[in-house]
Amino acid sequence: MGIFNRIFDKSKTSGTIQELQNLKTKISELPKKYQTHAFVTGPGVGTVREQIPIISRNINDAIRALKTGLDRYDNPITKSQISDGLKRLVFETRKPAFTGLLSTIITPTGIIELNNYMNELEKIAVRIK
Repeated sequence: MGIFNRIFDKSKTSGTIQELQNLKTKISELPKKYQTHAFVTGPGVGTVREQIPIISRNINDAIRALKTGLDRYDNPITKSQISDGLKRLVFETRKPAFTGLLSTIITPTGIIELNNYMNELEKIAVRIK
């Protein structure tokens, strides 16, 4: 347990955790702040509306992992794995298909802001290692 406590030293991760929480809050507000007000229907609309909550859940998982050293399934996880997971999340949000789908519910300004937040998330992920 001693090694575990040194790897996940709360004094070293508390600032990162706070940054992640602040970023998650900003991201979760995007659909309300930049709603397109377009009437969109179809089988994929529900899936598109879930994308921001999925991003938030992934950030929550990273926060929990930094606090406990455990992943969402209560398996041990390293800081490197947490960092890699956040980087994969950022990569997925940069795909044109993701941006195209999200543009049906969020204005272009909202997409730009999300991209800025993802840039911040990537910087945080790099520092986690």
